[in-house]
Amino acid sequence: VVLVLGIIAVVVLTLVTGEGVSLAVFIPVGLGVASGYWSMLSTAWNFRAAASRDGVRIRYGLLDTRTQTVPPGRIQAVSVTQPLLWRLTGWYRISVNVAGYGASPGTDGARTRLLPAGTIDETLQILALVLPNPGTDDPVGLFRAGLQGSGPDHGFTTSPRRARWVAPLQWRRSGYALTETALLSRTGRLWRSLTVVPHERIQSMALEQGPLARRLRIADLRLHSTPGPVAPRIRQLDQAVLLELFTEQSVRAADA
Repeated sequence: VVLVLGIIAVVVLTLVTGEGVSLAVFIPVGLGVASGYWSMLSTAWNFRAAASRDGVRIRYGLLDTRTQTVPPGRIQAVSVTQPLLWRLTGWYRISVNVAGYGASPGTDGARTRLLPAGTIDETLQILALVLPNPGTDDPVGLFRAGLQGSGPDHGFTTSPRRARWVAPLQWRRSGYALTETALLSRTGRLWRSLTVVPHERIQSMALEQGPLARRLRIADLRLHSTPGPVAPRIRQLDQAVLLELFTEQSVRAADA
């Protein structure tokens, strides 16, 4: 979208000024976009994931083929996202924080990507590999509610109605759910996101509340994890509900 808008702006500017020098602006923009897409294509090409005795075995790469094994015990947090345009294809992306991997900048981000793009069924298969004990009798229904649902379905606690002043589109989707083994957080109406953090992997927590949120009596709960692409956060919930969750989850995480 940004590239198309840039092209339109360059063409209009060229027509108005009558000088083609503005077309030079498109060259670095085009190269940057092409480089980003090439990186995504080359690292996700021929992607394969399978269960092995040591964990989830991943193979990927177009020019350079890489193979790695991610032990489930080292996975600290899991995030499933669906960008806006991917709603048309029904695709999802799965990223993880893995102990010892660090922030994984640049193309090394492929190391923390367990599914570059997959259908809902493929997404559920990968989640079953990395979360073999989801702690609920209906994991498929719970994960589907986290990815596609809104409101209090399958035990989700959502934002109060007054949160619509700061999140008019996503206030019914923002929320959390608890199982015996993990804490789930979902957010985003246009850009959907579901984050799963096992209780024993929560390192610490922080309650956050800005001045507008204070007037609306809502707050955010940030779950601290190891460095990586996943930043677990429960957004725009009633402050009394979050205070109770903060207290209970502290005990629950310590016990786990």
